[in-house]
Amino acid sequence: MGRIVLKGCRQEIHGEKVRLLADVSGAEVLWFDVDTCYQDMLDTVSVDAFFILYLWLAMENGVDLCVEAPVSQKLSNAVTGDIQSMFLVLCPRLHNIDVWVIAPQVVWPRADRCESATGFSAGVDSWYTALKAEEQAKPYNYYLYSNTGQHGLNNLDEVFRQSARLAENALTTMDRPLIVVNTNVDLVFNEHFQQRHVISNISCVLALQNCISSYAYSATYSEKDSGIFPHYDMAIMDAILLPLLSTERLEFVSIGVGASRTDKLRFIFGQQKFSNKLFVCVKKNLPIRNCGLCFKCSRTQLALESIGLKESIRESFDFALYQKKRFALMVGLFANARDNSLDLEVVDELNERYGLKMLLIRLVASIWFVIRKYLPAGVKWRMEAKAPHLF
Repeated sequence: MGRIVLKGCRQEIHGEKVRLLADVSGAEVLWFDVDTCYQDMLDTVSVDAFFILYLWLAMENGVDLCVEAPVSQKLSNAVTGDIQSMFLVLCPRLHNIDVWVIAPQVVWPRADRCESATGFSAGVDSWYTALKAEEQAKPYNYYLYSNTGQHGLNNLDEVFRQSARLAENALTTMDRPLIVVNTNVDLVFNEHFQQRHVISNISCVLALQNCISSYAYSATYSEKDSGIFPHYDMAIMDAILLPLLSTERLEFVSIGVGASRTDKLRFIFGQQKFSNKLFVCVKKNLPIRNCGLCFKCSRTQLALESIGLKESIRESFDFALYQKKRFALMVGLFANARDNSLDLEVVDELNERYGLKMLLIRLVASIWFVIRKYLPAGVKWRMEAKAPHLF
């Protein structure tokens, strides 16, 4: 059986960007790009950022992993202990492999700065994390926006550029810099983004741990829905996984685990520093905007209505489109809530708000749920392309 050998890392300057690259054999070279003004934040003394990524890649391909370069002792112990086992449960297609870490270290050079950061995309979770810190008078020093596979396959560079600018514009009320981190992670992994997106995003933070000592990761799932079991989304085990990914220099903390989607929206829209700019769309059409019909746009708009903030939809979505598609959006949401806890939160709020007025929606959704199960694949694919809000 072959193996991946992680030997170290190096820097290269590409115009106004500085690139941190892995020195590796047996796999493609992974890299991270940031503006040159953030060069001093890059971790060039360890390969922690690459270690966690090549672990997943090795488990996908069924090859062993050998790390010859310095790596965090804490992270090494977690990987060879709990993390591998957790990944195997989450994603049964992965392989159990051997991992050798030749030079784990406990003592590291003292960083010039030890500062806090969080991710920011202008979505519900990232706004909640940012504004919670502001409310507690402990604002983050930096916000990160990364390209690890969430920007689709077409016009990738332009989609990433426009999305980053949208996040930066939304963040202006916070008066803190947004560090844009570009990577080739998704080009190397190529698929199953949702199952490995947490470690993809965390790797970008580890690449900057020369200056970042604490990082708040925005939780997607509530505490009752979190756990370690087979699932399409790695975020389901955030509360357990994130502390294990911490190193001697950098601590990861999950924020928002106890708050539902509607709890977060209530809080966000009540904060003075919220810029009223919300971006949640999974569609990557240019120019970048909320499409209003994808599952995240549908859920967010209906969540806003469910808590009495319907007029707030005008700020970030096409309100006329929402009014036109509202019935169908609800049917899709109620049908999906049977096996999606995030949708169920919103359904419960709508039922509480409107009571018997939801009877027709519930009936149509039940019928649609059954019909949808038996649609021929070709018909289903064409219908989903034309009416994604029903699926």
